[in-house]
Amino acid sequence: MKRLNVVLLALSVLLSSAVFANEEEVTPEAVQTIEEGPVQAIQSTIVKLNQLTTAATYSPQMMHFLVDSEIAPLFDFDHIADEVLLVSNVSLGEDEVKFFSNKLKQNIITTLLSKLAQGRSSSFNFISARPTMGNNIIVKLKANGYSRFGFNIDLSFHKSQSNKWQIFDIALNHDSLINYYQRMVLIKVRRYGVYGMLGRI
Repeated sequence: MKRLNVVLLALSVLLSSAVFANEEEVTPEAVQTIEEGPVQAIQSTIVKLNQLTTAATYSPQMMHFLVDSEIAPLFDFDHIADEVLLVSNVSLGEDEVKFFSNKLKQNIITTLLSKLAQGRSSSFNFISARPTMGNNIIVKLKANGYSRFGFNIDLSFHKSQSNKWQIFDIALNHDSLINYYQRMVLIKVRRYGVYGMLGRI
């Protein structure tokens, strides 16, 4: 759980900071005139969130609204849920898979909101973006302000079934969000059974 908190804390820094070089040169009009890739998808959201977090008054209600309307769509929660359930070797119905996906989404978003409510003085710097197998893209970022040398985090993007570039995994030191939830699901299925796991995820 500690490692998951670090991963999500790092992501919350990403969402509350201007992280890409030459950000001031990208206008909303320019973003709309080009095909939206993973960098543009995150960058446009960061600009909106950064405007809110630098306001004189921090509003939890507005932050919740922004995370729900702007940040959550960046994630392919259905894909994350499918990957997590893959290791459990159980057969779930369509409604049960949807329930699990929604629970996973709530879990991740709640943790993000909790981290965003804390200090917002750190920063995140863009390092690189590279293609991987399966036409996916990994965006590497460096989080500053949490340790002497900072740490790197990888955001994995793919074209989802809705034909949008979305995050399907987050990795810190090769330990990913999907791997964390896979381990959690296995433990809970062994301890409580499949339906017990669904109620405790």
